[in-house]
Amino acid sequence: MLILHHKYFTCSPLRRIYRQMNDKTDIELMTLTAGHDEAAFAELVERHRSRLQRLAYSLLPDSAAADDAVQETLIRLWTHARRYKPSHSVATWLCTICCRRCYDELRRHRRLRAALPLPEPSVQTDTMEAKELADLLRRAVASLPPKQRIVYQLREVEGLEADETAKAAHMSPEQVKANLWAARNTIRETLKRYGIQ
Repeated sequence: MLILHHKYFTCSPLRRIYRQMNDKTDIELMTLTAGHDEAAFAELVERHRSRLQRLAYSLLPDSAAADDAVQETLIRLWTHARRYKPSHSVATWLCTICCRRCYDELRRHRRLRAALPLPEPSVQTDTMEAKELADLLRRAVASLPPKQRIVYQLREVEGLEADETAKAAHMSPEQVKANLWAARNTIRETLKRYGIQ
């Protein structure tokens, strides 16, 4: 994957240029990227790649599809940088693109609920280890409908504010609130079946 392992991270003659990019804001880097500055692009990739990967991996059941969503997001960063408007953060703009890619993938593969089936409720809570509990929570989140899962991931895991979540998920604030409530309620009910309050 060319973009995920960009050449500027390993080529020693360009490290000095790369260090200079560290001091720039995301908006300055976007302006440079819009002018096809590869070092600015590489810095943006370095800053935002891990968040995009966390988002895509949490939304898509298939790691290859998640990698593709991140790759497509980074390609759009390069090809559509001129379309960026600084009315919201670069992180929100990239999350919006990534969410749309993931949502498209989720709609194409309607097998969400079957991808990660929840274990039977016979598991004893007092013997449940932290790893098992985290796995149960991950599966409960994975079983959510796509819109609820995206909103839950952006608000609860990525920590975006409500207005940023609305922009990234391409929803109204009311839809974000309703989807977040439904997601939390579904997760709470799922965990309650296992005796977890």
